Amino acid sequence: MGQRTGAGLVAATLLGLLLVGCNGAERERRAEAERQRAAAVERQRQQGALVSRCRRQQGAMSEQVRALSSSSAALSRLNQQSYAPLPQPAAPDPAVLARFTRDDQELEQERYQQALARWREADGAARQRWQAQQAAERQQLTARQNAARAALAKLGVAASPEAQSAWSRCDGPALMAVTQGAAN
Repeated sequence: MGQRTGAGLVAATLLGLLLVGCNGAERERRAEAERQRAAAVERQRQQGALVSRCRRQQGAMSEQVRALSSSSAALSRLNQQSYAPLPQPAAPDPAVLARFTRDDQELEQERYQQALARWREADGAARQRWQAQQAAERQQLTARQNAARAALAKLGVAASPEAQSAWSRCDGPALMAVTQGAAN
């Protein structure tokens, strides 16, 4: 009988420990569920705050996105341009020159060389003016681009197309994704 009582006591103790262990696991599961619920509530709060902020600054943000896009497109077009040289003077026609006297042929050739020298000088000056104009315009467009990027950054909007799209639509989940992506 002593063995039965001892076995019963062991069984009761094990059963008690098992119940306590189950209650501990249940408490842990409940705590984890509560943490997840709190995190979801916090994400919803953050998303709501982002959408609200997005709607408040929609006009300023849209203006800066347009400025950035416009200056980027203009800069791209500018970079695709190439210099068009001035028209070169025509060389004397050999068939016409053949009818001239030797002195007249030399005179005509000399006139052509002078015209060619004047053309090279004029074309070089025109090329320099074009390059200076291109550099000034490039500098101006780059400054506009940087100003738009800085204004967007001040508004808390990344300069990436994904971020600009999310902010222009005030799409909550997309806003969360781009702001969390920028924070990481």
